[in-house]
Amino acid sequence: MIFQEKPKYFEAGNYIYECKSSPENMDAPINQNSLKKWINDVKKLLKKRQPSGFRYIFPVNRLDSNNCNLLEQLKTEFPNIDIQYYDCDSVDRLVKNLQKVNSLPELVEYIRQARN
Repeated sequence: MIFQEKPKYFEAGNYIYECKSSPENMDAPINQNSLKKWINDVKKLLKKRQPSGFRYIFPVNRLDSNNCNLLEQLKTEFPNIDIQYYDCDSVDRLVKNLQKVNSLPELVEYIRQARN
């Protein structure tokens, strides 16, 4: 008999980061049907195990108002989980800001400012 341990990353105190993209629509809104499927997959996981936070990152796509509405519904369905999402513009701003960081103390200060 093989004992399979459940992943510990879906436990309280942990933050899950998941990147998704529609490469055929780069620099355009994420495919809404794909987003619905991904959200349904995440709901199944979050109903079983609840991390402290979940982050959806769409590095090459934008989020239109329909996409944001779907993601906001996910947030309301799981109010105890800190759910955030970022599109390609957010990722681009992050990369540009990180290019200005020259040392570990500067990185720590940047993270502190970003959290406030």
